Amino acid sequence: MTSLDLPMNGTYDYRLVALSVVIAVMASYAALDLGGRVTSARGQARYLWLSGGATAMGIGIWSMHYVGMLAFHLPVPTEYDWPTVLLSLLAAIFASAVALFVVSREQMRFFQALLGGVLMGGAIAGMHYIGMAAMRASAMCHYSPLLVSLSVVLAVLISVAALWLAFYFRGETKSWSWQKGASALVMGAAIPVMHYTGMAAASFTPTVSAHENFNHALSISSLGTIGIILVTFMVLGLTLLTSVADRRFSAQAMELEVSELRFRAVFEGAAIGIAITELANGKVLAVNQAYQKMLGCTSEETQLAEIFDQVTHPDDRAKSRQAFERLRAGQQDQVQMENRYVRRDNSEVIVDIDLSVLRNSQGKSKFVLGLATDVTQRRRAEVELQRAKEAAEAASDAKSTFLATMSHEIRTPMNGILGMTELVLDTDLTVEQRENLGLVRLSAESLLSIINDILDFSKIEAGKFELESIPFDLRESLGETMKTLSFRTHQKGLELIYEVQPDVPEALLGDPGRLRQILINLIGNSIKFTEHGEIFVNVTEGSQAPATTFLHFAVKDTGVGIPADKQAKIFEAFSQADGSMARKYGGTGLGLTICARLVEMMGGRIWVESQPGKGSIFHFTAQLGVQDTPSNRAAALQPDQLRDLHVLIVDDNFTNRRVLEGMLLRWGMKPTAVGGGRAALQALEVAKSTGRPFPLVLLDGQMPEMDGFTLADRIKGDPDLVGASIMMLTSAGHLGDATRCRELGISGYLAKPIRQGELLDSICQILQKSPKKSIEPLVTRHSLRENKSRSRVLLAEDNAVNQTLAVRLLEKRGYVVTVAGDGRAALAAVEKEPFDLILMDIQMPEMDGFEATLAIRQRERSTGGHVPIIAMTAHALKGDEERCLSAGMDGYVSKPIRSHELFTAIEGAIARYPDQNASHSQLADSVTSVTESTLSLEELKANL
Repeated sequence: MTSLDLPMNGTYDYRLVALSVVIAVMASYAALDLGGRVTSARGQARYLWLSGGATAMGIGIWSMHYVGMLAFHLPVPTEYDWPTVLLSLLAAIFASAVALFVVSREQMRFFQALLGGVLMGGAIAGMHYIGMAAMRASAMCHYSPLLVSLSVVLAVLISVAALWLAFYFRGETKSWSWQKGASALVMGAAIPVMHYTGMAAASFTPTVSAHENFNHALSISSLGTIGIILVTFMVLGLTLLTSVADRRFSAQAMELEVSELRFRAVFEGAAIGIAITELANGKVLAVNQAYQKMLGCTSEETQLAEIFDQVTHPDDRAKSRQAFERLRAGQQDQVQMENRYVRRDNSEVIVDIDLSVLRNSQGKSKFVLGLATDVTQRRRAEVELQRAKEAAEAASDAKSTFLATMSHEIRTPMNGILGMTELVLDTDLTVEQRENLGLVRLSAESLLSIINDILDFSKIEAGKFELESIPFDLRESLGETMKTLSFRTHQKGLELIYEVQPDVPEALLGDPGRLRQILINLIGNSIKFTEHGEIFVNVTEGSQAPATTFLHFAVKDTGVGIPADKQAKIFEAFSQADGSMARKYGGTGLGLTICARLVEMMGGRIWVESQPGKGSIFHFTAQLGVQDTPSNRAAALQPDQLRDLHVLIVDDNFTNRRVLEGMLLRWGMKPTAVGGGRAALQALEVAKSTGRPFPLVLLDGQMPEMDGFTLADRIKGDPDLVGASIMMLTSAGHLGDATRCRELGISGYLAKPIRQGELLDSICQILQKSPKKSIEPLVTRHSLRENKSRSRVLLAEDNAVNQTLAVRLLEKRGYVVTVAGDGRAALAAVEKEPFDLILMDIQMPEMDGFEATLAIRQRERSTGGHVPIIAMTAHALKGDEERCLSAGMDGYVSKPIRSHELFTAIEGAIARYPDQNASHSQLADSVTSVTESTLSLEELKANL
């Protein structure tokens, strides 16, 4: 082998090799960035970016290749044929153009990527081997077919990968991201692999003859190499800067375009009308479709400056012009008004308009934004609603008038029936007569209860039911309520007991009438469904807030009970636990519904606990106010005089014993409770033997084995026990009880349930009596009332039955009564003589109660003084009481008259004006001094 056959050993300048890799990375990053620019560009800009990007990217790829070739040194001088070099540059540009074209398509499938990779890889391989062919040296170049093939395959694979990466990153809006940088680094490292694989495929051997064409050959100096590198970096850098700048401008343009599209979408798609006009001349710039529809105009017609003025209703034009002028003058920045538009078909549209001034970036007012809402249907609906409201109010007024009339017409005769029945019951009657009249009263009360329930329920359903907030004494009010129910309980042989815990406030603010109504309903149900045993009412304080107390009421009975599945249903209107035709107990089913509504209005809730056969406990809570300055009861004895006083309680009912014991303990007394007559005698003997006899004995009238009268006789028959004062507490009075009490020396006689204040007054009066008198009067509830001063009452009433009833009730109570048949007669009576109180009917001929009250109050302004006036009327609907009080009256009692309600109102009104008559200066709610009087048999029966 000669020296000419030996291969020549080439060397590499690794600095240029590294530089070629850097150029490859930059070219790769430029390719990734340019893909996005070409894709986002449209029209002519797209072709400019495609051609310019292909040129810049081709220069970068070619520069990497050429710097890589310059890095290779042969032991002989090497030159390059510049036309061939230029041809290799064109191949690089073609490869770049193919790449940018492929990645800028909307989609790139695998076949497209493969075809583009073959074309791009072939062009890059062509660039490489054309560049190798441009070498001019005294050497012969030989190629390894295997390595050449490998280099071509690498070029194709690298091209496919580059296309996929460029397609993936073309939507990237950021100029730089680490994913894009890493991809450029991988591509930049892969492209030189193909190049240097191709370089490795070539080998050179020396030759003697210079057969190569050196006509266009150039020798590249170091300065030339540096120039090529600088130009390449400048081109690539300029390309990247241009891309970044274009990206920013494109992003702004895209954002502006998106904003414009968004504005148009909102503007045209808005349900309200939107219009924009110039402030200076009123030129219409834009009107959306909703506004066009309101105006009934086309898009072209809305561009006329006077269009809004033309369609505006003639009566609204001046208002619209003035509003626009205020905006133009700068007096206001926003105007709201309602306009009417008249369209071509003469239909009228009512529009709410909001005009606002829009300013430019310098703050100068330029445009007016108008927002219009079609309120035609709403206005029509409001008109219809107003008409319906007026019709409903008229119907409600008619209903209220009807209810008021019916209430008055029903209550007037019912007042006579109930009142006269009570009066007859207070006279001497046979047992049969008393039973018959009791049934009459019970039936009338039932009928009245049904009427009241229906009226109350209708008022509640109509939302016309309101609660009062007036001062009242809880214990006294509860005691009066228990008294009204005692007759029914005694008829069935039941014990009715109530207890108010000591911590419960006494002086409250609320609606005592409605509280009483709830209790009467609940206790009445207990009486109805209980055949034997007792009914116990307990009041406790649940919690307390400033000026407010939350009371818990519980009504417990020993009746039939309620099944669990019926307990929720009983509070529904017209519902009962047993709603069948064969039911044993009657009723409308409204009572508990009304109770539930009233309790809810009082800020509480109602519920029941019950077991069939064991009885029920109805619970309810109520929020009531606490009086700031409660009235104090002046007892006949001071508390220290009652303290440590030994009292014997004799009662066979455990609950009664516990309640009485609790009352006495609260007054500082020392009670001893026993369950029967024999135990009482034993307790009296023990007390006598220990030197601590009982000065007072509270004795139940009905007890097994030994009743109260027998026990009293035994006590009075023992000389050692004769000093004890005995008070009889009975569940049912009988004829002859008063005579027996006097014969046995019993000092007091009270019917259960016992009111706390009544018991205290009786004890005080009994203990104050002088022992010197041989005959002491019997203390009863009636004698306690008679000890109060007599007052003069004027009764203004036109109905003869009502006159008779009221006069008898008042005179029996100890009042002196004068009757006036109408308001004019009442006014004349007031002018003739003074009265301590006036009972005023409302509906009377000549002059009604309101007119008479007004005349009396006007007279008092000149004469001075104030006569309490209480309305006593059959008008019992919502607002009647308020009308009476606002007319100058001091109280209100609805018919049929219940004696306890009437006298409570009378005594309360007189007590509020104690100085009205000197004879009433000592009138108070408590018992002070007692006049000595005896009680006749008839008076005792009336009390019972």
